[in-house]
Amino acid sequence: MRRLALLLCFSSACAGPSVTTVRPEQPVPEPAPTSKAPPSAPAPTGPFARELAPLPQQRVTSTEGIFTAEVEGVAAPRLTRHEGSTRLEIPLGTEAALSCFVYERPIDAAGAVLAVAKAVQGHQGVTVRSMTPTNVSIVADAPVMFVDVDYEVVAPRDSVSAGRLKLMVSASPELPLLCAHDEPGYARTFHRVTTGLAATLKVPGPARTPARTKALRVLKLEGRLAGFEWRTERSLEGGSRRTEVSTSLLLPGAASGPRAEDRTLTTVTDEAGRLTEQRHAHAEDGRLTLQVTLRREREPTRAAPGTVYRYEGRQGSRTLKGTFTSKRGLATEDRVHDTVRDVLRPGGPAEAVLDVYRPAEVPSAPVELVLRRTPSAGPRALTLTTGATTEAARAAESGTLEWTERALPEGQLTSERVHAIPPP
Repeated sequence: MRRLALLLCFSSACAGPSVTTVRPEQPVPEPAPTSKAPPSAPAPTGPFARELAPLPQQRVTSTEGIFTAEVEGVAAPRLTRHEGSTRLEIPLGTEAALSCFVYERPIDAAGAVLAVAKAVQGHQGVTVRSMTPTNVSIVADAPVMFVDVDYEVVAPRDSVSAGRLKLMVSASPELPLLCAHDEPGYARTFHRVTTGLAATLKVPGPARTPARTKALRVLKLEGRLAGFEWRTERSLEGGSRRTEVSTSLLLPGAASGPRAEDRTLTTVTDEAGRLTEQRHAHAEDGRLTLQVTLRREREPTRAAPGTVYRYEGRQGSRTLKGTFTSKRGLATEDRVHDTVRDVLRPGGPAEAVLDVYRPAEVPSAPVELVLRRTPSAGPRALTLTTGATTEAARAAESGTLEWTERALPEGQLTSERVHAIPPP
């Protein structure tokens, strides 16, 4: 089989810094499927079944003092410095080395994976047949996603050979990691080696204060793994809190091929739990499509009821700037949870309405979020509607949404919480 010479992309560190902004724990188990699960893949055979026993641990220290780590290998990795990243060539004793990039700024996880797949497709005679997320877990307080890229290569005399590029991306906020191995087999070896590298990858000096809460949600499209949502919350001075929610989603495409969506929502609340600032960043296929900052400007008064907010940013090439008033005040995550509990309690209201900010749909005004009980779907079932979009949901007693489902052009997208600290 003809093996690709690990990608134009990897020779130039193509997965550059993120336009959105999103260490070890045990892998997160997959939740029980809420709909009929897709058929399991057949067990690998032949070259695709090859694996390696654990290899000696090699110590890694970047020459610039940016990071240290340990990784399995038959010899020490070779390090190459790029602008904003360091490339590691890790010898496994097989035909192809395992290649990783350690980045110094956050990257868009889905966009980085799609960039590698497009680089594979860019080789002459190569056709990418599929790009399949296979696993999502938490390593070193960061979400990690594994993806298989299956491709075909047309060789001289029209002979066709198949290949599989194994990818791993860690959306660590400090030292993001992107790894690839382009050789049949060694799937469990790749998972073990890259997970071990991510678990030991550190910035020299005092460790960052861990988030007080964190939660991982698994995203599935028609029952197949498609991405993840990662939420963290940290305490700030004066009783304020900062919550960050990062979403990375890989979607199948038609004529235009697969798509990648990466979104980050950062919210700051004051000691009273009121929203003071919110930052939205959206990227599609690695390109920034929306970046907006919203700030609370004026509290309601008897003479001027409603809370005034100021927004500023860009949506594509369009500049966004202005103010608007929310009579209810923009709802925070905690307020949504409180309202869910109220709607679902015995004797509670059948529905409730909140104001939320959705700049991708309406950047210049609040949007109504309508929560409705749906007893026919279960005792803790409800729907959430904004504009023309309705999500079905199930909630925990705390009001946290355990499971949601909404329609996309590509199919039904479900989101299920599989890990939370502390538990809701």
